[in-house]
Amino acid sequence: MGGRVTTVDSEAPTTPVRIPAARTFFDDIAGLRGIAVLLVVLFHAHVPFVTGGFVGVDIFFVISGFLITRLLIREYERTGSLSFKGFYARRARRIIPAAALVIVVSIIGAALTMPLLKVFKQAIDLLAAAAQLANWHFLSQNADYLAGAIDGSLATHFWSLSIEEQLYFLWPLAVFAAAAIASRTALRRVVSMRVAVGIVVGALTLASLIASIRITPTDPATAYMATYTRAWQFGVGGLLAVIAPLFALRRKTPRIAAIVAILMGWLGVAGIIVAATMIDAHTPYPGTAALLPTMAAALVIAAGQLFPASARAPSPQPHTPNLTAGRLLATPPLTFLGRVSYAWYLWHWPAIVLFETVTGASSWPVLLLVSLAALGIATLSTLFFEEPIINNRELRRNTSASISVGITGVVVGLTVTMIAGILTVQIASRDTVANAALSYQSVFGTESGEPAGPVVPNPFQAYDDRPEPHECLIPVGEPSAGVDCTFGPDHGTPVVLFGDSHADHWSEAIRSIGSTHGWRVHQFTKAACPAQNLQPRPGVADPYTQPECAQWRRDALADIQAIEPRIIFVSSLSTYVPDRDDVEAAWDDTLTTLRSTGAKIVYIADTPYPGFQIPDCISGAMDNWHRCDFELDGFTRIEPILDEQARGQSTDILTIGVNDLLCDGNLCFPARNKILFYRDDSHLTATAAEVLEPALVRQLDEARFDYGGR
Repeated sequence: MGGRVTTVDSEAPTTPVRIPAARTFFDDIAGLRGIAVLLVVLFHAHVPFVTGGFVGVDIFFVISGFLITRLLIREYERTGSLSFKGFYARRARRIIPAAALVIVVSIIGAALTMPLLKVFKQAIDLLAAAAQLANWHFLSQNADYLAGAIDGSLATHFWSLSIEEQLYFLWPLAVFAAAAIASRTALRRVVSMRVAVGIVVGALTLASLIASIRITPTDPATAYMATYTRAWQFGVGGLLAVIAPLFALRRKTPRIAAIVAILMGWLGVAGIIVAATMIDAHTPYPGTAALLPTMAAALVIAAGQLFPASARAPSPQPHTPNLTAGRLLATPPLTFLGRVSYAWYLWHWPAIVLFETVTGASSWPVLLLVSLAALGIATLSTLFFEEPIINNRELRRNTSASISVGITGVVVGLTVTMIAGILTVQIASRDTVANAALSYQSVFGTESGEPAGPVVPNPFQAYDDRPEPHECLIPVGEPSAGVDCTFGPDHGTPVVLFGDSHADHWSEAIRSIGSTHGWRVHQFTKAACPAQNLQPRPGVADPYTQPECAQWRRDALADIQAIEPRIIFVSSLSTYVPDRDDVEAAWDDTLTTLRSTGAKIVYIADTPYPGFQIPDCISGAMDNWHRCDFELDGFTRIEPILDEQARGQSTDILTIGVNDLLCDGNLCFPARNKILFYRDDSHLTATAAEVLEPALVRQLDEARFDYGGR
């Protein structure tokens, strides 16, 4: 989302012009911007019925594409060229200072309210935001915005701002190239400058739209936040700017223009309302669904060009009442929201995250009040910080000074976030402990363990404390492992480890057991792809029921049958869906195939599910780990194998588990006697799995397990 643009003359080029620029008002677009930011804020505040409020970002993209392309075309028409320095200078003083202020305040707020590791993570996220790369940063983490994967980040909303900044850098180059080719080569006899720009913008728009539609079903995170899958919405606005001369026809047929504008405008408003209330986080998005809010916003803008909404603009037909939707959008409350929209967008999300961090309150009425308070901050920020910089005469005259202001904002944002990250690492490095003495006996051999102090792994190192090789846990979006995931002697006893990431966190322990007994371990594990054959739920785009996951499971089961294993270890997350019947049917389907191999099946009971980032919590609770305790039944756990064995069924399957060591009844612990159990919100650290390995061996031995699988 860019800064406020109400009039074209406020964006006038600083270079001399040949033709004076006309003064044109866009109060309806200012109001549309106000509607867009309001939708986003209501969505983030979890206000009921505004389930698709995130489409406000789509509207921003269309508005920006229209205004920026219009500005570039008009400048080229007036001067025969483009002042890239002038363009980037205007963007620098409009966008960067306000964003830098929010970034600095956000990291200070994080330092005052969040545990150490979370401050570090916020610093990394905000660093990416300061570098205008937030969208690619989140994509590198495979973070799905609509799935709530980055809801706790203070920089979540910067993904869209980063896309706009990246397009602001590239768009003038594309427009200039098209215009220059059409006006400075022999092609000028064939096509006009506007037609050439339209062809280029149209081609980019079409290519981006096709990419968005094709990628959405298979990689929704990339489709949602990648620049190349969102550029088409910017392009739709750009095409409106290209065909702007057609809107002049209103002078020849004012009555028809008024009628068309009324129909188009209200149809666009209706489309925005439908999108904001009918689309939700489960809708495959953007894909084809994004066509609705995008084209609706385009209709509203086009209607305003046919029949200007501003009272200051001349009516195409005097004495004709203005019944357009633009007239509503041009009312003072909405134009005011449009005026402060950029600042409100910047401030409301950090306000929500910091408030939830401090209070734990997350009900929509409370979050809405917090967002309204952020509107007050945004108003002050706009009036006393953003607009004084934008309207400063010296900065408007001196493009170099404007660019310096932008560079300074970027440097300040980068410097403050880097310093915050370095300081947190330095502080955390004091809380380290050697793990050489850690063993099953040292951790679980005493009744009263240490309740505080440094842990292994250090919370800052916990995320990377995973089984090796990492590639044997196939990531979401990948069809197969990038390495050979078979371990042990060529002619060893064939053993299989099968399941999702909750099976993978036992992989080194299984291989360690196997090294003692001559096993040839074949690992089949994929992230977010359960062993149980869960089926898609109507209207829900769960990653664990995507075609990619189903195909991997089918291939894995076929390979397992071909291996003819003697022993199969299987484990899987127990909290995928709350419907017991669905889970039981899914397990029955998978177990039927596994039993057909004739192998001895060992089920490793699912470990406790904290549901929050344990390392983050522990980093702020070194003085009392119990502040991070959680309940075993805090989430619905469904493990049909355990239920059946409790009824005397499925006795052919051996079950083992360690929950009695990680919990005391229903109360589960994040750490014990210097060891940190979890590397994130559900997975064991590799260190914990290593220490717990003797517990698995003990249970196998007590069951008189035949390690040869006979």
